[in-house]
Order: sequence, then C-alpha cells, then structure tokens
Amino acid sequence: MNGLSEQLSQHPLLQAIEKALPELDRSLETPSADVLPDAAVALLRRTGVFRMALATDLGGMQTDPLVQLRAVESLAEHDASLGWYAMIGSDSGYYASFLDPRVAAEMYADDPDAITAGFVEPAGTALRTGDGYTVSGRWPFGSASKHARWLASGCRVRDGEQAGRWIVALLPRTDCTVDEDSWHALGLQGSGSFSYAAHEALVPRERTFSFDRPLSSDPLYRCPVMYRAKVPGVVLGTARGAVREFTSLLESGLEPGSGRPRRESPALQKALGQAIARTTAARSYAYDTVGDLWDTVQAGTLPGTEQRAAFRIMLAHVMDVCREVALSLFRAASGGAVHDRHPLQRRLRDMLTATQHALGNERTYEHVGAALVGLPAPEGTL
Repeated sequence: MNGLSEQLSQHPLLQAIEKALPELDRSLETPSADVLPDAAVALLRRTGVFRMALATDLGGMQTDPLVQLRAVESLAEHDASLGWYAMIGSDSGYYASFLDPRVAAEMYADDPDAITAGFVEPAGTALRTGDGYTVSGRWPFGSASKHARWLASGCRVRDGEQAGRWIVALLPRTDCTVDEDSWHALGLQGSGSFSYAAHEALVPRERTFSFDRPLSSDPLYRCPVMYRAKVPGVVLGTARGAVREFTSLLESGLEPGSGRPRRESPALQKALGQAIARTTAARSYAYDTVGDLWDTVQAGTLPGTEQRAAFRIMLAHVMDVCREVALSLFRAASGGAVHDRHPLQRRLRDMLTATQHALGNERTYEHVGAALVGLPAPEGTL
C-alpha cells in the first residue's frame, strides 16, 4: 500500500488537491447550513476533480479508478462533504460514456467541469413521446444539485415495448425544481443532498441510457459498476480524519478523573492503535479490490459474478469497518466529544450518514450471497 500511495501522490490531480487543501479549509470556516459554500465548489472545480472521470476527448482527465478513489479519500479526510461532492460531481464522465459521443460533446465539451448530480434509482416515470420521453417524478438525495448543470434521474418506462425498463434521463437542472429546504440531516450537512422534482420534462432518447448497455469500449467505461469504485473514499477519508483528530486529542490535555496526560492512558492508546489497524486494513481491502477490478477490465474482459460480488461486498464491509472506527474513537474521547463543535462528533455524524447509503445496507451480504448461489437478488445488486 505504501508503494501505491507514493505512486498515486505523484498524479497531477492529487497534487492539485493537496495544494488546494489549505484554501479549501479556509472556505469552510464559515459553515453553510446544508450545502458547500460557492467558494469551496469553485476551488474543487479548479483542482479538476469534477472532470477526473471524463474522457480526454471531452476535456476531462480520464484518470484510473485508483486515482479517483484516492482523490475522494484525500478530500474527505479534511471534510466528508468535500469528498462527497467530488464523488458525486465526477460521475459526469461515467454518464457521458453511455451516450453517443456527439451528444456527450454537446453536453460537456464546453464545460468539462460541469457537475452532474441526481438520483439514478428509478424513482420517476418515463412515458414514450415521439423520439424521447416525458419524464416526471420526485427524486431524493440529489447531492450537489444546487451546483449541478445536469441531473441524472432514474425512471421506469411506463409504456411501449420497453415498459418496466429502468433508464436514467439526463435532465437540465433548469427543467427541475430543487427543494433547497429538504436537507436537514445528521451529517454530511454540506452535501446539499436536496430532493428535486420534474413535471412532464421532455427528454430526447439520446440523452437517456441504461447501465446494462455501455457504449464505450474503453476500459474505464466498459464495466458499468466502475463508477462505484470511488465511493469507499468518503468513509476511508472520514475514518482517517477521525484518527487524526483523536491523535491530536491525545497529544494535548489531561485525562478526566485521573488527571494524567491523555497520551499516557493505556485505554486511549489502545483505542488509537485499534483504529489505525482497522482503517489500514480497510484501505488495503478497498484499494486491492478496486485494483483487481481495474486489472480485469484493462486486460479486455469484464468481471464475472464472483469478482463483482467481491467488489460489492467490499463496499459494504469497508463502510461497516469505518463506521466502527468513528464510533470507537468518539466513545474513547468521553464526554467532551458530545459537544456540537467537537471534531470527533462531526466525524461520527458524517460517518453515520455516509454509511446509510444504499451500498452500505446491512442486507448487502444476504443479497450478494443469494446471487452467488443462483437465487434471485434485487436489481442492481451486482
């Protein structure tokens, strides 16, 4: 992992992020209730993180999944909402790969840093209308939607030969109503995960796609689950941030009750050591699994059921481990951590919110197990 970390750190995107971190931290000093400040989003744009998955033909970076994972992790280590914004906002590149190149160029070539937010699960409906669809619905968890140019909105086709099919419609944000009073959450408070709605929006067929029908043969885009590879970066970065905050806590002040320096407490030393071990193991698991998946698609093949299952289980397990890290450090920090402004409380709230993501659902193991033995599993499990 050390060799890989050193290799990744030399990538221009990661160097740009590292350079921007002090200014990003300053941009967050004035907290926003439910969305990242405009200044923070502008700084993220400047690093190039929103175009890290976009094809070079469209002005993007087209970085490999390990670089993307590390970019999200690096940002989340400073603030989970920064990492979340980067994770969501950079999906533009994957969505563009499902489109005809001409259409993708019309959407992104003039602004490769454009954010595509949205909710791709089929919460809306699509009715066939001429050479397209009439789309209506209300979608939750539209993270980064305030700063988005496009909203990727999952729908069920209601009629015709494709009735029942799950499609994703790319709607201009101007065709939607974003409810900016709909995100009052435990954590990830800066993610701006607002609900949004559309009523009878006309979407040409060429601006819709299905995840099971990739158009690109490029290794980065031919495997439909690859866009999920950066998801663990949010929880890994948050866990590493919690370890950093806890280490700082141990290096200053006295332990309540005993009055001795915190750093001399065996219980606190143990909590730190265990947290480091768990986080390090989870990181290795995530990077190894993503690396294996990347090796497979680079070799010109698609991952089979077992490899896709391993990838899916990794996502859930890493979330489980990182949640335990944040909780254990919060508990070890004792009563002082209950205050709103305590950094470990913030880390725990962000972690609990991030791990409520569908990819961290506790039934994941059950669903993947069913798929592995040939039994029915929910759509999209693998």
